[in-house]
Amino acid sequence: MGIDRVELIREELKTKKVVYVHHLADKLYVSRSTIRRDLAQLEQEGLVRRFYGGAKLIEHPSNEIPFFMRKERNRAAKEIIAELATDLVTDNQFVALDTTSTVAYLPRYLKDKENLKILTNSAQLALDCLDQLHSARIFCTGGWMSSFSRGFIGETTRLRISEYRTDILFFSARSISLEEGVTDVNEEDAYLKQQMIRGTRKSVFLCDHTKFDEISYRLVCPVQDLDYLVTDQRPSDKWLHHLESAGVEVIFPE
Repeated sequence: MGIDRVELIREELKTKKVVYVHHLADKLYVSRSTIRRDLAQLEQEGLVRRFYGGAKLIEHPSNEIPFFMRKERNRAAKEIIAELATDLVTDNQFVALDTTSTVAYLPRYLKDKENLKILTNSAQLALDCLDQLHSARIFCTGGWMSSFSRGFIGETTRLRISEYRTDILFFSARSISLEEGVTDVNEEDAYLKQQMIRGTRKSVFLCDHTKFDEISYRLVCPVQDLDYLVTDQRPSDKWLHHLESAGVEVIFPE
């Protein structure tokens, strides 16, 4: 599939929720059979449900928003966070990356780092690292692949992660609060993050400003388990004091 064409179809789906083969064919100057193939592929990815003459965007629960949609949310903030976070990486380190859309922006900023080893349960990030980090060695966990996260989950994945000891972990989650710490909405993802935290020397939580003072239903870790928190805006004085008291170094744009 042509990448530009598919992105246009995705944008159309996000805004209109329903698309029609004849309309897309006319708009994109391709045959109807080409559009049908594109929609068939998007259906295999779990993004649409096809019907005769078109397709409808599948409205997923909040914990199962497709990766490509999550990645585009708050994109400017994620770029800022990724650029700041990569200053924590030095040559020759063993770096763990989770499957979150914020972490997905890191590889492009790691190009100047030499001889990294990358551990990830994200199939998408593993491929991005292969394409962009030519001196790095990539370790992918394997396991059962989720079509929503483009990553591996399950007992096989957890066991594989437990075999490694990394220098630094970059991860994100849905929420962070003063009362509960880091929380998320997907139980399986929370288990995997906990395993990654146990197996690393330094934990770095990537958190845009919209996630502060929010609580999701599944605990990932208390604030005290973090070594760094990287965000796109200066947190409130209350948060800065709380994080400093917990031994967490906060990184944000000066």
